[in-house]
Amino acid sequence: MIGSILGNRYEIIEKIGAGGMALVYKARCNLLNRFVAVKVLRSELIEDQEFISRFNIESQAAASLSHANIVSVYDVGQQDDIHYIVMEYIDGITLKEVINKNGALPWKEVLNFSIQICSALEHAHKKNIVHRDIKPHNIMISNDGVLKVTDFGIARAATSATLTLGGNTIGSVHYFSPEQARGSYTDEKSDIYSLGIVMYEMLTSKVPFDGESPVAVAIKHIQEQPVPPRTINKNIPIALQSIVLKAICKDQGSRYSSAGSMLNDLYQAFEQPDEDFVGGENIDDSPTRKIPIINISGSENVGKKKKKVKKEDRVAVIAAIITSMFIIGGLTAVGYHVFKDQIPVAKNMEQKVPDLVGQEFNTIKTSYNDPDKFIIEQAEQQYNEEYEKGTIISQDPAANIVVKIPQTIKVVVSKGARTIKVPDLVNQEYRQAEIMLDENDLNYKVIDEFHDTVPEGIVIRHIPGEGMEVQEGDIVQLYVSRGRKIKMVNMPDLVGKTEDEAKRMVSERGLLVGEIKPEESDLPKGIVIRQGITANSEVEEKTLVDLVVSKGKATDENQRYINIQLPQDKERVVIKIEYYKRVGNDYVFEKVEYEKAHNTSEGDGIASIALQGRGIIYIEVYIDGQKLGDKKTEINFGGDGE
Repeated sequence: MIGSILGNRYEIIEKIGAGGMALVYKARCNLLNRFVAVKVLRSELIEDQEFISRFNIESQAAASLSHANIVSVYDVGQQDDIHYIVMEYIDGITLKEVINKNGALPWKEVLNFSIQICSALEHAHKKNIVHRDIKPHNIMISNDGVLKVTDFGIARAATSATLTLGGNTIGSVHYFSPEQARGSYTDEKSDIYSLGIVMYEMLTSKVPFDGESPVAVAIKHIQEQPVPPRTINKNIPIALQSIVLKAICKDQGSRYSSAGSMLNDLYQAFEQPDEDFVGGENIDDSPTRKIPIINISGSENVGKKKKKVKKEDRVAVIAAIITSMFIIGGLTAVGYHVFKDQIPVAKNMEQKVPDLVGQEFNTIKTSYNDPDKFIIEQAEQQYNEEYEKGTIISQDPAANIVVKIPQTIKVVVSKGARTIKVPDLVNQEYRQAEIMLDENDLNYKVIDEFHDTVPEGIVIRHIPGEGMEVQEGDIVQLYVSRGRKIKMVNMPDLVGKTEDEAKRMVSERGLLVGEIKPEESDLPKGIVIRQGITANSEVEEKTLVDLVVSKGKATDENQRYINIQLPQDKERVVIKIEYYKRVGNDYVFEKVEYEKAHNTSEGDGIASIALQGRGIIYIEVYIDGQKLGDKKTEINFGGDGE
């Protein structure tokens, strides 16, 4: 499944879980670019119409639910022989993992978790949906502490005739209700019982009923009373213990009438943890008492005297006898249903081989190991990605074959998927990263991304990350840098703008302000005279832009500026100016030469040059050695001789 795409949309990335009916994968929705969880029906069940029906019921039931504490269902589909449901992906761990790691939880945390679960059940029950498999394994805790009830795999719309399907109890034996153990009527109160068991485990780190086999545990649910939680953990408040004991009453009528009423008591427990405000019957609801001996003739023995029984009492006695007969008959039926596989059978009788594939080896070994019937032996262990560790992959003889007993059944047990730890590929050259993945028997997919700091061809990140355990042949996504993305921008016209305004315009376009050079001019101080890059040209983002900014008019009254139009057929020219200026008060002149290279793009193609002098002076201008004009240019500097 890893690497395949379902519905032309959901790309399977990794396996994240498995249940009795389905495997769960993490996937990416390529349409909405988000992670989702995809539940896929086990391949060996696709021919079983009962399982197909349950799988469809899950999708229909869960899709109608919308609650903060219930995992959302996004899509349902079928591709060839693959039946799947697309659900919300929760980045977190199960409540079972939290309990296994931390043991008994603080009572306030238990209350918080219980309120979230109970709130989810209240929402589902209002829509006539009974979960029927509430257990810590089916409750996810996100990284921000929000609980999400998941796996409505055996949920079913509740009607007046809601019974367990096909006479089989469905659910996990440590958490299911007495009525589920008996295979009788289940309703919303069955979920309340299971929630009570979950609360018991959160408070004590133990389940109230345990045994060597599922049958033993089921009988305890029906017959035995639990040890009060405060006997195990004295820190549990009285109110919280009372809520748990009321929720797990054997009699459905003695439990909470609804998830809503239980939710009210959970909230009150926060305010009054040490008050026993919870109503309901005592845990010992069948105290020992003296029962009179029933006389068939219509009287009862009281010492040596006979006392006639009234007609009303006789009716009551008969009713009690009939009720007892029903109870005895029911228990007899339950006893046969539970213990029928343990009744001795004669040797050499023929019997069908049970189907053990997909079941947990240790449980099966305990349940079926009978020297008079079937003896379960482990032939070998194999890696297998479809079956969890400890699950039976195959058996010999095969299921449903008729054999003479006793018979040995040899089974192959899964070692789980062969896992490989993803190496650290970050900052590796991508070709080297590919070699490392090949050496680890992992596939890869290269995804190019622009990056401002990571050089081109270097791995930025990868999914799954370093140290994550994946299966042989899984796909690792390599995100490889394409270098910095080159973005072209239009150069604004900055001439005539103030220095601050020019800086803002440069920054807004993703450019950088370069050298700012002050220069005397007739323009007011702070006005841009020239810009280093021609206006309206296309340049790369983050290019440096130099500015020439006016520092105002010259203080020397004998200084003048001349503006020279620059030719545009060259990028750079040399301007040379020759003239004679007057020295002192005498008519003494000295030759002045100005020679400097200019970019033809500066100042919109005009070079502004400052000259010093007095009176009228004639100058000659040369551009790249070519004299400009036929005559000398006359400039009036003022002053003496003006």
